[in-house]
Amino acid sequence: MTISATAVHRFEVRAQPGRRDPKAEALIRDTKSLHIPIKSAATARVYLIEAPLDEASTRTLAERLLADPVREIATSGAQAPADGARIIEVHPQPGVMDPTAQSVRDAIHDLLGIEAAVSTGWRYDVCGLSADQCDTVARRLLANPVIHDIHSTPFQPVHLPIGHTYELKVNHVAIRDLSDSELERLSREAHLFLSLEEMQAIQTEYRTLEREPTDIELETLAQTWSEHCVHKTLKSNIVYRSDEGGEKRLRDEETKRRSDGVTEW
Repeated sequence: MTISATAVHRFEVRAQPGRRDPKAEALIRDTKSLHIPIKSAATARVYLIEAPLDEASTRTLAERLLADPVREIATSGAQAPADGARIIEVHPQPGVMDPTAQSVRDAIHDLLGIEAAVSTGWRYDVCGLSADQCDTVARRLLANPVIHDIHSTPFQPVHLPIGHTYELKVNHVAIRDLSDSELERLSREAHLFLSLEEMQAIQTEYRTLEREPTDIELETLAQTWSEHCVHKTLKSNIVYRSDEGGEKRLRDEETKRRSDGVTEW
């Protein structure tokens, strides 16, 4: 029995020969909107497991945990691409939530009694695309570069990436001395999407506090006062006119306190 030192073991899980690959089919459909025709595609779920595994443990994970034996097959290592195929791999950056990895980590402990670090990703083998087209497809359809890393070869690190330390910086946004036009511009350019009246209310509050708001405070106010959270339209005064020409005003106590607008239906 050969036991490896703690290292990163790579597993690929793909559809069995003759089985459908729905994720690849969806990719082929989606690329049509980019006018980038893919001749063919295949996908594989990638599991990177950092743990001391022997051959029996590796086989157990492949056969009993990572793949559905009815429709999938799991292999250890990186499978060579088909002739003419290019590889796109998408992996979450360090610190990004990876719920599947957490479940696999817990399952490895239950199954083998081993503490493991796990990260997952997706591999896409595509035929008929140039390197530039692969990059476009990856960034437009498969990944968000803010939270994902994109690779053009199978990703096999010596150790799983870990996040770097972060030094907290408290940033304040100057708002107390802004004019009305400057308040409107701040709301627009900072993507706060608050009305002038709402910006003025925030400005008045922080003048009372005799300090500027932090960026997080400002974002929190913008989010909690948004249409999505506060439902401004639904909280406005509503004038309802029936077919008979009758009219009645619907109010509740919250509307009386918070709303000055009138919406007609």
